[in-house]
Amino acid sequence: MTSPTSAPQQPPRQRSLSTYEGWTDFAERPPRARPEELSRAQLESLPARDRVVYDLERRVWHANILLRTRQVEDIELQLADILDSNLQDSDRVKSAAAIDAPPALGKSTVVNNFGRVFHQQRIAEAGGWLDADRDVRHLPVCHVTLTGRLTIKGLHMMILGFYAHPATAGILHRSMAGRDLARAAAECIERHDTRLVIVDDLHFLNMRTRDGVEVANQLKWLANEYNATFLFAGVALRARGLVGEGETGREAAMAQTFRRWTVLGLSPFTLTHKRGREEWDRLLFGVEQALVLTGARPGMLVDLSRYLFARTTGNIGSLMDLIRRGASRAIRTGREVIDRELLDDIRIDEGAETERRELEAKLDQQLRNHQARRRKNQDGEAAAA
Repeated sequence: MTSPTSAPQQPPRQRSLSTYEGWTDFAERPPRARPEELSRAQLESLPARDRVVYDLERRVWHANILLRTRQVEDIELQLADILDSNLQDSDRVKSAAAIDAPPALGKSTVVNNFGRVFHQQRIAEAGGWLDADRDVRHLPVCHVTLTGRLTIKGLHMMILGFYAHPATAGILHRSMAGRDLARAAAECIERHDTRLVIVDDLHFLNMRTRDGVEVANQLKWLANEYNATFLFAGVALRARGLVGEGETGREAAMAQTFRRWTVLGLSPFTLTHKRGREEWDRLLFGVEQALVLTGARPGMLVDLSRYLFARTTGNIGSLMDLIRRGASRAIRTGREVIDRELLDDIRIDEGAETERRELEAKLDQQLRNHQARRRKNQDGEAAAA
């Protein structure tokens, strides 16, 4: 724990991951140290200043809990395969990858943390600088987040913005033609030996507009032109016409553009079968192990399995929001434990709150039916005996 003379360590200043400074801060930041686990007596005996420091350490820790589920591990394995297979000569077209999933299932978290691991791997392999004078920084990953009404010029400006290229400043970019911006972006990718380009929020690309189709086709050109693997993430990419086959018009263009994409998905958890229930309970156990609360006990969350599923509809984003807020309130109020009474008073995203009552009633009915079948089987076995 922080020494008594230390000041509370505030969370580091957050910079956009779509700048090389922000991405490098994120990718090269050392792992957070887990706060020391104290008993309630030890906690209450802390001097006031030390208690403030300790509580802040725990709140920051809980706000940044990161869990790797089996789905995430499977996706990371697939992505590593794609990157390795793209270590081919420049005359061959490289594959791209896309994560297509509903909101709040952790798409951005998956791609960002995969990119972080890849960044660290490449730095270990080739170093942080690409020249003896340390003038050219090694940037293995480029990260951009799309916005609405994107144009080809805007796409290139976002890539150049990541590298803080002079073309993004003032009058200069207005005087540059689109092909010059594209060439400048390609030169940045090559100069800094970028091997992975992450494009998040791809669903903002509107395939019903001319600009959207042109940007999509440009992405194909970029994937062919750059010595890098593209990794896309977005919501309902298939439904939006961003992934899939087509025969005519824009669909034909998209069929060619995205033919080489490997599409991976994330799904909400389910309690409808044994494996799903085991996966859900395993996730809750992992969250339990990560919490630093003096009143925590084994089974604190697993015992609330059905309740937590009903509260969050099996959505990991909603679950983690609920647990983070619960842990924060448990610390601030001195309860030091997460239970149903505490969680009942915490609101989370509107999607989860809207579906909560209906799902709770459905799960309760399923439980009653299961108990009734068990009693009937037990009665039948007793009669037979």
